[in-house]
Amino acid sequence: MNAWGLSAEGDAQVQGLAALSDHQRAVLRCLARGLADHEIARVLAVSQRQVGVVVGEILRTLNLRDRMAAVVFAHETGLIRLPVPGAVSD
Repeated sequence: MNAWGLSAEGDAQVQGLAALSDHQRAVLRCLARGLADHEIARVLAVSQRQVGVVVGEILRTLNLRDRMAAVVFAHETGLIRLPVPGAVSD
């Protein structure tokens, strides 16, 4: 286990995350939150076509097969944290 609480596979995920640019991580965060390409484009002030290009770059860089795998990756690496349903926040 490492400082992220991840196994050896997790180490590879953290390294993969580090291989992404800030812009790619921003797109991945939006994707992991369930935004469609046109919504990501609006949020990040880029074209929808550019979002598709960046998603493709993310998938190749992380060696992932599809967008769903990218969403799982984002959650597993802690790139985003969604509230747990029913959890009480302070």
